[in-house]
Amino acid sequence: MFETHHGKMLRLLILAAACMGAPAARAALGGSAAGIGADAAQLHGSLQASQGAAFSTVTITTDNGITVREFVDSSGLVFAVNWSGPAVPDLHGLLGEYFANYTQVLSALPNAGRQRAIHVVTAGLVVLSGGHLRAYSGLAYLPVRIPAGVAIEALR
Repeated sequence: MFETHHGKMLRLLILAAACMGAPAARAALGGSAAGIGADAAQLHGSLQASQGAAFSTVTITTDNGITVREFVDSSGLVFAVNWSGPAVPDLHGLLGEYFANYTQVLSALPNAGRQRAIHVVTAGLVVLSGGHLRAYSGLAYLPVRIPAGVAIEALR
């Protein structure tokens, strides 16, 4: 299988972070891919990486059936994350510095906390989340960081 330089670097960064076991580094939205190994350790999950033409995808599958995908651009930054499974993963960890913005907008929504589908859309952050008992899914992304030519549907 042919692998680009960026793909090799991503795999090396993930492997190094996983081996070092440094939980302080996280690959939160907008952060470096170097922390993806720490994300997998914190989520008690296994990693699988794939390289696409415009971005890389790292999939973390947890023991309890949650799947988290982190989308990484060519500069090594996480520009989107999605999740699915029987529970919602730690959104504070996945959204990182954007979590405060997310919760602020969320708290201003009518009937906050009682909605099945949540759409938080700001100029710098989009979070789409929904589901029901044991079947949750979501997508969070940074609109300005999406690589040129990549459709939102490719991130689901």
